[in-house]
Amino acid sequence: MIAIVSSTIKPLTGPQQSKSFYTYEQRVEQTRFTLQRLRECGFTKIFLIDNSPLLDKTQIQDLLTGFPEVEVHHLLQYQFENKGINELLLLLYLVEYLPANQPVFKISGRYYPTGDFKKPDFEDLAVKKYHHARNNSSISTRGYWVKDADTLHRFLTDCLYEHFAYSERIVGLGSLIRVLFSKKDKNTPHFSISIEFAAGHILRKGDYEVTFINKIGIEGLVAGADNVEKLTE
Repeated sequence: MIAIVSSTIKPLTGPQQSKSFYTYEQRVEQTRFTLQRLRECGFTKIFLIDNSPLLDKTQIQDLLTGFPEVEVHHLLQYQFENKGINELLLLLYLVEYLPANQPVFKISGRYYPTGDFKKPDFEDLAVKKYHHARNNSSISTRGYWVKDADTLHRFLTDCLYEHFAYSERIVGLGSLIRVLFSKKDKNTPHFSISIEFAAGHILRKGDYEVTFINKIGIEGLVAGADNVEKLTE
């Protein structure tokens, strides 16, 4: 089985950047723990794709010694305010390096498999659906299964298109106002939906054979500037 880990081990820090609860050293240890748990779950090949602006590929490889099954890729990116765009572009870059015809598990960096983790039976994708009061269309993108690299490429491309198309789509008064106001600042890209919503909307169209699972079998610590909370999915 193949696993993909998307990460930003060393993000920018400063007054213009989002504050992080974790230190750089903690992020490194959390990433190493993710890789260790994936190894214990039977993944024989792990691809780590990182967009840290303050690290290069060699530095990341040095941080992750002891994991010969891990192939490190590093990509410098423009940092969108909507981080879902960055993740989609990272994963699209990585797809061409994945072997064909093998199931792929994608997990966000610093999350890790729990004792409940197992590969589900599925056709194209296996995802956890969120059940919100106002929106029943979003899915978890912290972890999901895909049939193979070709299916992953198609899914990511569809999600990216949904991000771009949604910002210009007019389906009512609210969206009309949003589009008109966004036109005032033509130099700033506006992406008003999350990656979770974009992915859920794509899967709802029926172009994929999707298995909805109640539990992915992963957990991690979600932190802002002042607090931390364990999240299990």
